[in-house]
Amino acid sequence: MSFATSRLHPLLSPLFAAVCIASGVAASRAAASQAVAAPTVQLAECTLPELSRPARCGSLSVAENPAKPDGRRLSLNIVVVPARNGRALPDPVVFLSGGPGQAATPSAAFLSTALAEVNEERDLLLVDQRGTGASAPLPCALVDASDPAANLREIFPLAAVKRCARALSARADLSQYSLLRFADDLEAVRLALGYSSLNLFGFSYGTRAAQVYLRRYPASSRTAYLGSMIPMDADTLLELPAAAEAVLDHTFAACAADAACRTAFPDLREEFAALLVRLDRGEVIVTVPGARQKVALSRGLVVERVRSLLYTTEGAATVPWLLHEAHAGNWQPLVDQLLDVARAMDAQASLGLFFTITCNEDVAFLREADIRARATTHRFGDLRVRSQQAACRAWPRYRVPNGYRTALRSDVPVLLVSGEFDPATPAALATRAAAGFTQHAQLLLRGQAHSGWSDCVAARYRQFVRRGSTENLDACPETARPAFMIDAEETAVRAATAG
Repeated sequence: MSFATSRLHPLLSPLFAAVCIASGVAASRAAASQAVAAPTVQLAECTLPELSRPARCGSLSVAENPAKPDGRRLSLNIVVVPARNGRALPDPVVFLSGGPGQAATPSAAFLSTALAEVNEERDLLLVDQRGTGASAPLPCALVDASDPAANLREIFPLAAVKRCARALSARADLSQYSLLRFADDLEAVRLALGYSSLNLFGFSYGTRAAQVYLRRYPASSRTAYLGSMIPMDADTLLELPAAAEAVLDHTFAACAADAACRTAFPDLREEFAALLVRLDRGEVIVTVPGARQKVALSRGLVVERVRSLLYTTEGAATVPWLLHEAHAGNWQPLVDQLLDVARAMDAQASLGLFFTITCNEDVAFLREADIRARATTHRFGDLRVRSQQAACRAWPRYRVPNGYRTALRSDVPVLLVSGEFDPATPAALATRAAAGFTQHAQLLLRGQAHSGWSDCVAARYRQFVRRGSTENLDACPETARPAFMIDAEETAVRAATAG
């Protein structure tokens, strides 16, 4: 798992949320009725990093638990990037960030550029989801300076997870940080700002948040953009191994078809197979940077890092060199990346929210038979799912309503966008979910990976939002993949920016 705040893709391993349906309607209405009683938000002009013009910022106070309005309150952080023409239409575009755990507001500058033409006549609305950013964040530190080897042994070091669970539970009711609560918060913000409806704009895990809102507040939803979609009923952790396997095989084939890559790494598949054998035998012993301690690298941890690099085409371009170096005995680049990713996880996301939602709204629904059937038959294996299961056993639990994860049915116009080489949310997931939308269009971004974007997609989205219709949206041309990295110094620079 890795993070990228300067790109549209959120957590680079998408995970899970859901929404209440008919069996929970009474509870939903009770929660919603409290959410809609929000006061007017007073926004003030503010300056944001890298945003070339003033934004408007503010906050909205909401109850942590709607059933206890006199209890703990949370301040939701709100940023509005105003329409450039000064005459904003009443339905803004609201960005739903991913993870779960990434805040929305740090993406304000990037979105104002990516959606410049949409922003000409519509506001961009960004709300840090409760538990993220400046909205009562739930941080977890999984990197322990006194034990750096822990992050070379486990994806989620269990001792650190347990410490975090105890610390957060002492000050927050973690059962109140679900996607249902976020949907109610977002509706409260909409009403407080006086918007007529929202154009939902979600990527990766943010598509789950969008689906929750669509089902809970259909009359408040004008359109929805679902990029790298995670359907409500998908067990995405079980999708990862096969999806990553397919993209890795494509990467190997593309290297073999590229003269420079083929010349530099002529035996790439064989070298990777040999690496896996050595890892399985416990033969790869590395020294922890900054310490004398030695650690035996596991197959699962290594392939998880490879999988995370495949989330972007830039990252995938570094994989041949990285594997070749490891096969030659130079594991240092991979070790450095593993530790850098762990530090990025701590710095760029609220992992407390990540565990709260994924443990209760996804991992709790996994079946052992499915794990064995789908996560143990590929080179990427089951370490990721087993690691999250172990972390979730240490995390506070809550129950979700019956039918929480059923496939969404909606009449709201929806644009489904998928990358051709997505190692986590392949286009087949969007195709499967499309049947539930009476008005939908699909775009396959050829040559792109997870949460792809381009000028062509921006143009299609502008047309979609302006018309409020999915009709006559043309396909986008293939995006050329970046050149494979051959030089060590160039590879290190590219890997550091690829996630």
